[in-house]
Amino acid sequence: MPPDINPPQSPSSAVLKQWLQRQLQLLEQEREEELSQSRLLLSKTAPKVLERNGLALLGLGVASVRIGLGAKLLVELERPSAFHASPAFPPHTFRPGDLASIVDHNAEPSKSGDGIQGVVYRTSDTKIIIAVGDRKKDRAPKDVGKDKRDAKTGDSTRVSGEELELPERVRLVKVANEATFDRMVNALERLARLLGVDLDGKQSQATSGDSSEDEPSASGIGSSSGPASATPLVRTLFGLSTPTWQNRDLPVAPFNSALNRTQLDAIRFALSSTHFSLIHGPPGTGKTTAIVELIMQIVASDFGAPTSQSRAVRVLVCGASNLAVDNILERLVGRPEHRELFKKKGVGVTRIGHPARVLSGLYGSTLDAQCTSSSEGQLVSDVGREINNLMNELKPPPSESKAGNKSARRAPRLKGAERRKKWDEVKELRKEYRRRERQVSNSVLDRAQVVLATCHGAGGKQLHGRQFDWVIIDEACQALEAACWVPILKARETGRLVLAGDHLQLPPTVKSIVSKAHATSKTKQKVSTKAQADSKDKTPQNDDTDTSTTKGTEEAGEQEEDDGTLGESFQKLSVRKSDHPPTRRLRPAKSLETTLFSRLLGMYGPEIKSLLAIQYRMCREIMDFPNHELYEGKLEAHDSCAEIRLSDLSNFAADHNGGDDGDDEELFAPVVFYDTAGCEFHESVPESDDRGPSLLSDSKSNIHEVEIVMKHLRLLFSGGVTADQVTILAPYSAQVSLLASVLKSSTFSGTEGTTVQGEDIELGTVDSMQGREKDVVILSLVRSNEQAEVGFLAQKKRLNVAITRAKRQLVVIGDAETVGSAKDLPDGFLPNYMAWLDQNAAVESVVATL
Repeated sequence: MPPDINPPQSPSSAVLKQWLQRQLQLLEQEREEELSQSRLLLSKTAPKVLERNGLALLGLGVASVRIGLGAKLLVELERPSAFHASPAFPPHTFRPGDLASIVDHNAEPSKSGDGIQGVVYRTSDTKIIIAVGDRKKDRAPKDVGKDKRDAKTGDSTRVSGEELELPERVRLVKVANEATFDRMVNALERLARLLGVDLDGKQSQATSGDSSEDEPSASGIGSSSGPASATPLVRTLFGLSTPTWQNRDLPVAPFNSALNRTQLDAIRFALSSTHFSLIHGPPGTGKTTAIVELIMQIVASDFGAPTSQSRAVRVLVCGASNLAVDNILERLVGRPEHRELFKKKGVGVTRIGHPARVLSGLYGSTLDAQCTSSSEGQLVSDVGREINNLMNELKPPPSESKAGNKSARRAPRLKGAERRKKWDEVKELRKEYRRRERQVSNSVLDRAQVVLATCHGAGGKQLHGRQFDWVIIDEACQALEAACWVPILKARETGRLVLAGDHLQLPPTVKSIVSKAHATSKTKQKVSTKAQADSKDKTPQNDDTDTSTTKGTEEAGEQEEDDGTLGESFQKLSVRKSDHPPTRRLRPAKSLETTLFSRLLGMYGPEIKSLLAIQYRMCREIMDFPNHELYEGKLEAHDSCAEIRLSDLSNFAADHNGGDDGDDEELFAPVVFYDTAGCEFHESVPESDDRGPSLLSDSKSNIHEVEIVMKHLRLLFSGGVTADQVTILAPYSAQVSLLASVLKSSTFSGTEGTTVQGEDIELGTVDSMQGREKDVVILSLVRSNEQAEVGFLAQKKRLNVAITRAKRQLVVIGDAETVGSAKDLPDGFLPNYMAWLDQNAAVESVVATL
């Protein structure tokens, strides 16, 4: 039966304008914060400190320069043997897609922004490849000295190929990337045109070549005549019209016979929508599995393709991260029955994005691989070989003896007119390379019915002018709303949208909120209680101002609805308590943490979503608290996981003696709580050492909790548990760093004379673990202080992620006194969890063992 929707009040043009301008304002704040942090880091921090924290690689040499996809120059960097004892890089954070600057090794830190900027293309233990574009453009005077990125291609606007003169010794530094902001701003500005909203003549900050040319050419789209030019989908997303559903069953029999009733209901719900639908997937409920089946149902039946046109349906599948996209891709092409259908119907499945970010087994599905293997791709390869030959003449590689050996001889460099002539040849060949590559890319995408990309990747040049019948966004609650609009605006006039996610897990990371919250925290430490009260009395109240940071990062976004109640972008109108529920209206968001998923729930209520209610991850005991505290008791543990224990593992070797003596219970219990209350195991902050200051100086650590982690690890490994079955989590990066340093030099005794190396154990922050699972999760809460301050722990979404990663055993280490009586909490989630642990976990009171 179609849902009974209570429509919101239709927003006026003035309200739409306020909403759009607020989004642009928040994006600009976020852009400035990211750039400010990057500039401060580069100008104030010694290169060795940057390398120590994984943000730089020092003393590199250029191994080669060659042509790559998009006619970009691929600069391969390595550690020359003349300067380093080992060719292996130290630990670093460079990943494909990151923006980096190649700087003269001897340049001052403040000059790091003046280097040659490019995108990390590929990394290995001993090599890192940087893709440098060739998009030199005229810039406004205020942009002189800046190296902006083209919003479509990511190319540098400063460096062209013939200017690529690299020193013999360089360092690589991670820098902020503005291209993603440009794409989001462009999407919002185009949205304003579709809605007929004048943004006071604001111009996009994006570099040229990324605005109107991407707009669809379909009738009724792309004009700025007023709200009527917006598609029905866009209108429903703002409450200008009401979304509708029609009762539909699955067009074909399910490809996956193991789907449960709630997954099938969610698929039917999405297929029944005329405009959009939400799939709510709590932890372990098989959200990705449901999305894959939905895609297969659409493709198999061409469901949603215009009946007036004899063409196949086209689906754009996006995610907030590369991992989310690749998880869907892996399941799409991994099942034999899927491949059989694709082959039978001639369905193309193409992944857009950096090939190095894709799992090796999925490389054949990337646009890069499909272009290379196509018959037309050979023509591109021929031109590429010519360019590489010319590049070798212009920039001969160093001899076998490597850089730094003065006795080694290099091939002579070309000079003068001969050199300029060769560069002219390279420039012309690169133009030809791009032309041919564009033709091949278009040919491949013309055959692709299913296209996969990140939300930002959907704004790349490859999809210019292309439209889709369906836009499906996974992990929508981890994507900024502006990022979601990048793929949404590629939907046809009759296009439909599916958003999948869990608004009760972590929202997208917003750096400007973190910065403001930290500043607020510092200020509060210096202000007396009376001064705070006076200040509060004098502070004007304004509903349209951003007040989300006044309680700190951990509370930002907590004013959103839990399960379909009001979101922070909507408020109830004054109505009488009569026979109809209150309506809601659009209002500017307080922060970028308000996602499209949450906004729509606040706008229409829970009727627009379908809940996946059967989870396959954790045993019933681990599920119990989040289920009743957050998910209204609607979750069920599937029979396959409801009663699972560590003792079920084939490698488990301990015997349960059935007694109550200490370690036995801690090894066999599904939930264990090490309570440090009364021990004065207080937290600390990292201090500088002889190697220089740490970038974690504002983070928190707790060495005493590390010792308890080690104790429980010894217990696990003595019982036969292996390193790959365990993950250690902490909400603070300083605690993760401390754990890593201790584990690196630790060895544990296993069963039958085996040993377990500490460095083989996975550990990370809570944020890094979202979407993943392990048999055993050890959670160090860190916070223990006399002031009962808990920081990030107060955000129930972060704790929800932390306690729902474990399958068989969850181990929590913390100070129940500090955490259970924390001050200024936004809700009772944290103290309720401490009370639940006291009643339901195997509690080891650490004070009793002192």
